[in-house]
Amino acid sequence: MDEKTLKENLQVQLDELETLEAMFYNPGEIKIEDPLTLLEIKEYVDGNSVDVPLCLDYAINLVIDGAKFELCVSLSHEYPYIEPELFVRNNQLNRDQHISLNKKIGEFVSDLPKGEPCIFTTISWLQDNASEYVELDSDETTSHTNDKDEELVRYWIYSHHIYSKTKRKAIIDLANQMKITGFVMPGKPGIICVEGVSSDVVEWWQSIKSMNWKKIFCKTTESNKEELKAQNFIKFHGFIEKVFDNHGPKYNHMDMGEFYKYLEEHELGYIFKDIFGVEAKTT
Repeated sequence: MDEKTLKENLQVQLDELETLEAMFYNPGEIKIEDPLTLLEIKEYVDGNSVDVPLCLDYAINLVIDGAKFELCVSLSHEYPYIEPELFVRNNQLNRDQHISLNKKIGEFVSDLPKGEPCIFTTISWLQDNASEYVELDSDETTSHTNDKDEELVRYWIYSHHIYSKTKRKAIIDLANQMKITGFVMPGKPGIICVEGVSSDVVEWWQSIKSMNWKKIFCKTTESNKEELKAQNFIKFHGFIEKVFDNHGPKYNHMDMGEFYKYLEEHELGYIFKDIFGVEAKTT
């Protein structure tokens, strides 16, 4: 993308955000994830900086029929010509309702014309339709239990990068909601480890990989069938974001030595070569 196009796209994003801030002006209704990034975008668009800024992330808090919703928004530099990354959260929704709502909102945005801002249109759709998902009969949704006889699996997922706060929230929130354990390491590359009951992990993976990614794939899988004792298979308690000392021009490359130590602490050091194709440097 040339500089002129990038500046035009960023100006559209700033104009749209300004319109939204005029509509949702009460404290806490709009939250900019990183105010410094917003400032850098403005400086770049105005020609006061030559450094390409990071992408814009913000969240809009809505009350719809008495229920609180948070719409997390992440805009790539190509927006509005490609779809925004969106994720809706609501504590009243169970995981199936959550997945269904986010899938539907993704389909809605995909059908909108490209090249035009669409966040307000998406908010309007959410205001018109969100209550249907809150009111879903819980008996109609699928419930998975951690049956000790069901296979346990661990997925190792590799992404070209994981920067977006929207995606990072979605990864963590959905994992916690589904009682999946593991971690996500953001940056470049991005690594995700998820472990739990096979049906839950598969459902989580299907939901996450349906988001817009430059490159993401499951590098390798493990199961408790390969373990002598299934109770020793699960290595993590809960699901967290794990950030190591970073470096690089944008401080987005994680320290692989620290990452390897972290794996070793959880008896998973052997997987480093499977993920990266090289042995870890231990010195």
